[in-house]
Amino acid sequence: MARLIVIFATIVVLIIPRMLIAMTYDVEAERIEKIGETVEAEGNVIITGTEVELRANYVVYNTQTGDIWASGECFLHEENGEINASVLYYNTERRDAYLELGSVFIFDEPMRITGDSIVRYGDDYYIGDRITYTPCLGLPPAWSIQAKHLEIPIEGYGKATHARFNLSNMPVLYIPYLLYPAKLKRQSGLLFPDIGNSTDTGYILGLPIYFVLGRSADFTLKPSYLSRRGLLLSTQFRYQWDVDTMGEIYLEGLHDKQGGENLEGGVLDKIPDDRWLIKAFHKGTKLSYDINLISHEDYFRDIGTFYDESGQDVWAAQRPDDIEELISRLEWHTSGRGFNCNISSQWKQDLTIKDDDETFQILPKLTVRKSLDDIPFTPFRYTAQVSSTRVYSEKWIEAVKDQGDIDISWPIVLYPYLTLRPYVNEIYRDTYITQDRQLYDENTFREHWQERGASIATSLYSRRLESGYYHQIVPGVTWSYLSRYNGNYDENDPYDIYPELLSGEDWEKEFNLELSLENFIRNDRDQSVVDFSLIRVFSYLTKEWDDFEAKVRIRPIKWFYLEHRNTFGRDPLRAYATQEHTTEFNLSDPRGDNLSVVEEYERGYTNSLCLKSIVNLARGFAVKLEGKYDYIDRRYEYYQQSVTYSAQCWQIELIHEVEPSDDDNPRDTTIYLRVNLLGLGDVIQTKYGMVN
Repeated sequence: MARLIVIFATIVVLIIPRMLIAMTYDVEAERIEKIGETVEAEGNVIITGTEVELRANYVVYNTQTGDIWASGECFLHEENGEINASVLYYNTERRDAYLELGSVFIFDEPMRITGDSIVRYGDDYYIGDRITYTPCLGLPPAWSIQAKHLEIPIEGYGKATHARFNLSNMPVLYIPYLLYPAKLKRQSGLLFPDIGNSTDTGYILGLPIYFVLGRSADFTLKPSYLSRRGLLLSTQFRYQWDVDTMGEIYLEGLHDKQGGENLEGGVLDKIPDDRWLIKAFHKGTKLSYDINLISHEDYFRDIGTFYDESGQDVWAAQRPDDIEELISRLEWHTSGRGFNCNISSQWKQDLTIKDDDETFQILPKLTVRKSLDDIPFTPFRYTAQVSSTRVYSEKWIEAVKDQGDIDISWPIVLYPYLTLRPYVNEIYRDTYITQDRQLYDENTFREHWQERGASIATSLYSRRLESGYYHQIVPGVTWSYLSRYNGNYDENDPYDIYPELLSGEDWEKEFNLELSLENFIRNDRDQSVVDFSLIRVFSYLTKEWDDFEAKVRIRPIKWFYLEHRNTFGRDPLRAYATQEHTTEFNLSDPRGDNLSVVEEYERGYTNSLCLKSIVNLARGFAVKLEGKYDYIDRRYEYYQQSVTYSAQCWQIELIHEVEPSDDDNPRDTTIYLRVNLLGLGDVIQTKYGMVN
């Protein structure tokens, strides 16, 4: 039979108060017959419209209601997904659908629903019998949920009765009633339970409860039962008002039923029964803070924290049980009319020394700074700053520290040759001891310092090569003199002292000449691909040159980075020798492979190598190696190996971690296992530790 092609347009009139909407659909088939408002098509039928295409062997289409009945190898393509079925009903206006012996595939987050009969209401609600649900794209799926009856609100949580959890085609778990996430957007409800095991905590069972607090905030409450320790309760509140403004508040607490376990090698003699952690941060506005508080010094050395179980480091570029102190900060900043105002506070929690009286807290510090500005009717420029700080130590001392300085300079620019900047900086500071003056005979200390100097710098440029690269040289000379009025400290006079309570307050008389030389190789976009700098300082007080300070940084392309810092000078046994250096090397590629090597050396104290490598192998496998080797003690300070297999809808990770013995303590070895399923998160997270 000759193939017939008929193209027609239909207008669907909606009842008031809706507006009239024109919807045009093209029909192509081997045989087409139109009777009134009904179109019957047979043989390779293709119906196309706005973001919709339907293919079937036989179709009946009502142009007035928008109803389509189709049978025989039905295939429907929409903007957000696809439907395959033997029998299909579809409404072009409401987007409702009913299918038999078919499947629905959703694009936004991969999701496939297969069953004997499936009903869809709109775009986001599915009900069906004898249904299989999976986010996996392969056949057979790596994992799936098969149920006698399944209800899936795409923006919420699916409900299944008589459900089976399958690995490939093999059932491994039967659940009479199952509630699980099947969402493209966040929705309140129960999250998948956390199940694990640890030698410190015993078996772990946690049930997170998730609450959506609008488009920009959510809240999670998770009670976790630890078989050896008791009930641990954690809460997490997150928000993000815009691209830059975000924050989080996390709390966890536990009453340890072990009742004060002895901890070998810890700060405390016994671990307290009650333990808690507070972490909060906010950024993006004038007010910002980062709060990190724990109940006792050995918090991380015991069972650790349950915050951020994904394995990301949350406080520092080191493992949490190696952290020596926690720092909490709060800051408010504003500016206007050439002034900057800053109010900040800092609280340190020492995790290494019991009852550390010398851990000073800053509560608060007020700083007002005048931006660099011209002095009217003169060639001079000035900037000024005043600050007041309350310093507090719980058992030792309380003090108020004030400081003010004004910097006046006369920049002379001889363009394009050089820039000369002579300057004078007047500095005043005082300390008032308010309580417990057992170490000081007075309660008020005042000082007046002056710094004066001059700097001269210039830039020299080579001609550009054909590729656009050129060489820039920036030599510089700085002369500076810093001294306290009425002389400096007399080390033999016990009364000639100034309370140095905070870091950076150990000022000494200086009279230096600094020579610097910077070199840059820049590309056609004026970006530095190689730079080298060399600095050396001569002290007129000691009549000696300090060590050279050199830095080389190479980054010609995005995936290669090398930086080397070196301090070297004369040595009694040789002409010149390195006193300390740091070398950092990083290599990466678009696949996610990465190699990072950092070497640190300080003569007589440190000589270590840190290595971190991630290699993606074939067929979804990846290996990771991370470790630190101490050349002085000739041992590994820490190393970890892991093997990860990642598929489209699931991931499994096996981690082996070793901490070498420290003094008389035995070596700790821990083995982790994590299994993550797409849409369900970490369904297995277990830890086994052993001491040997």
